[in-house]
Amino acid sequence: MERILRAMGEVMAERGTQKAGINAVAERAGVNKVLIYRYFGGWEGLLEAYVQRGFFLSMFNEKFMESVPDNLSPDVRGKVWSDYVIQLMREFKTRKPSQELIRWEMAHADSELAQRLAAFREESYRKLVNKLAPYPEYDPVAIATLMISAITLLVLASEQRDQIMDINLKSEEGWQRIEKAIKRIYSGLNLAMEVENQKKHEEQARPEVARPEVAQPQQAES
Repeated sequence: MERILRAMGEVMAERGTQKAGINAVAERAGVNKVLIYRYFGGWEGLLEAYVQRGFFLSMFNEKFMESVPDNLSPDVRGKVWSDYVIQLMREFKTRKPSQELIRWEMAHADSELAQRLAAFREESYRKLVNKLAPYPEYDPVAIATLMISAITLLVLASEQRDQIMDINLKSEEGWQRIEKAIKRIYSGLNLAMEVENQKKHEEQARPEVARPEVAQPQQAES
């Protein structure tokens, strides 16, 4: 089964998901295509197994979470997040099959399979947010969504164009500029959260000032 899944990734990388198929995967894996139907039920089952068994990026998320200790201190939290996003971007850049799978999901967004694959991947991201983001009031899901979407678009765009604005997507220097920007964004976010939390603590600790009593006017005798 693992040989079939690896062959699946190789075929997608070479031909794209649209042109890959059971016959090509069977030929690359050196098995009869009947075996693929027996194990996976067909093309959609093969795609789903490819994602759920860690051949996509979910296994990367799991390994990253295992490497991070619980109860991160505020001074390292921003660095951990920037390290994660940068490593995820690097990993995605090297995984042509994963890029093709994302393109397939985008082209078939209304299909039940595409929605299941997206939901599986998003649950992996949500677990990461739950462990690394202790301030739910700052909507870390929205922040993670923004950053993951940004690096996904950059990687996919780099296959179609040489640069965005003056960032050269074909050079190492261009990607180093992107990585430096990610570090600055998370450093700024971490600082902003600390400032907001400090303000809240100061407001909670500030004693309430008693209001002076206002004398009520006496009613004139009739």
